[in-house]
Amino acid sequence: MSTPHVELGMYPFSSVAWAWDELWTAVHRRAPWTPDALTRSGDVHARWYDDDCIVTHVCGWPFAALHRDDMHLVGAFSLDLPDADRDAHYRSVLLSAQDRPLADLVGPHVHAVANSADSLSGWHSLRAATVGPGDRWPGTVTFTSAHVDSLRALADGEADLACIDAWSLALIEAEEPGLVADLHRVGRGPRIPTPAVTARRSVDDRHVDELRTAFVDALASPETADARRALRISHFAGAELDAYLATIPLGPST
Repeated sequence: MSTPHVELGMYPFSSVAWAWDELWTAVHRRAPWTPDALTRSGDVHARWYDDDCIVTHVCGWPFAALHRDDMHLVGAFSLDLPDADRDAHYRSVLLSAQDRPLADLVGPHVHAVANSADSLSGWHSLRAATVGPGDRWPGTVTFTSAHVDSLRALADGEADLACIDAWSLALIEAEEPGLVADLHRVGRGPRIPTPAVTARRSVDDRHVDELRTAFVDALASPETADARRALRISHFAGAELDAYLATIPLGPST
């Protein structure tokens, strides 16, 4: 028999692992039918296709374009970051090792890096901020598998431009300040919803409602204050599906 599990793995930085654990403990206390601890597989993308992963964290574009029929939308984390809104929207940050206008960093001579081809905060936001949603990037691109690896490519002189999820950037700056110290902020991505917290469709509506309430209450409680501060989370918002559907045009043309 398969064992249900939960993974909130989109921001798996070691310095905040304790904070994710504390946050989930508070949620589980309010929704005791859930697994009592988070799993850490190291492959959050695979969990999006894992029927046994009953609660997870999904990037906005893949959720809207590929997974909205497989998952319930529970809500999203609203962030305590510059450019973040209380309704769980934020913007990515475009960075370069070169202190030049963004317009000079778009062209056939420019090598970009992004975490993955389906990333809303990375690749889709980079194109939307430079050449337009869905349009072809005129230069070259390498997909690095993680925002932190994109930053390393910039710092090592292996790339000219990257679009980094602002939440990842804040956590990376706290964990590895030297990695971004010499990089320049050259632009911002479009306003997008933060990654969706979802439940598998096998979870019934009553439990989804209970889980949503558990997240809201847990993230309003003093018991999670230290964890929220470390994770740069303000509160849990009851996100709307339409906010994610609006991201579909930012993805590849069909």
